[in-house]
Amino acid sequence: MPVRFFSNSMKSLSLLLALSLPLSAQKLPEDNREDLVTALMESRDPKAFEVAVTNARNGKVPEQTIIEARFLYLVDQGDEAKLAAYSQTMQKQLPDFTIEDSAIFAVREDFESVIQYTLALAALQKKDNTLFKKHITEAFWLSPNQGVQFAPLINEVRMNQEMAKLTIDLTTSFENQRKPGALISLKELMGDSPAILLHLWNPWVQQSMISMQDYAVVAKHLTENKIPPVSLLLSGTAESREAADNFLKENPETTPGSWLVDKERDSLSAKLRVQTFPVFVLIDNKGKILFNGDPSMTALWDELQKLSPKIKRPTKDSVLPDPRENQPTEGVDQRGE
Repeated sequence: MPVRFFSNSMKSLSLLLALSLPLSAQKLPEDNREDLVTALMESRDPKAFEVAVTNARNGKVPEQTIIEARFLYLVDQGDEAKLAAYSQTMQKQLPDFTIEDSAIFAVREDFESVIQYTLALAALQKKDNTLFKKHITEAFWLSPNQGVQFAPLINEVRMNQEMAKLTIDLTTSFENQRKPGALISLKELMGDSPAILLHLWNPWVQQSMISMQDYAVVAKHLTENKIPPVSLLLSGTAESREAADNFLKENPETTPGSWLVDKERDSLSAKLRVQTFPVFVLIDNKGKILFNGDPSMTALWDELQKLSPKIKRPTKDSVLPDPRENQPTEGVDQRGE
């Protein structure tokens, strides 16, 4: 039975993993051992998890199972730094790895693969792209079935590299969607603010519209903290533009901030390499990209708090979607064509 991952890009580099095999795969001689393992795998509160670890050790649960459980716990926490550091513990366990003691891996190579994944994260912590490529390639080789789960991390690294080279011309003018024909630049909208937040969207992309309510909450909060939010419409057809205009007319109270229309040629969305939705782009007053990615990623909120300590990440579940549920829309390209 193959290992199963649930993921999207990690926040950070935010690959979120969760693996599972039935607990029956373990040969546990004691009736309560399965309960101890279940507590390990399901506890996500920090204190509750540490209690589960202590109980598991007292109950003679194999160390391999406990190590795997902590790996999953760190994945769910989205803590890349701790995952990177955890590579040492997992490497030390490798000589003693046995399938009989594993709760979540089908074969030894799957365990070796996630070790290489954590080593790849460690390389990123050191900003060593060559070493990152070595380890992530080895992770693919060891467990090709999990390749699709490593891909978002690679895409994110490439995105960061490309964004580091990019400077946006803030004086470029875009059509004001609320005032057809009128032009305005990002520089004018930014004023004396340290940065501006772009929200790229298209009315024909389901994930874009599902996240609209969440964007409204974030936009209001940022406006209150002097970071102007701007929605940029990616409209490739007359029909999608009409749908977008109707959306604004029908929702005047829940569409805060400025609403612009991207250019057909030399589009900003192409420069920003927009491929999935929802996507936020944080640009400073010099045109440099501070963040480009899913709004649920921790990196976005870290950058925003650097700009204004009063900015707090919304806590309601409905405000920021779980990135593991954000899958690319099939059959519709980024411009809704």
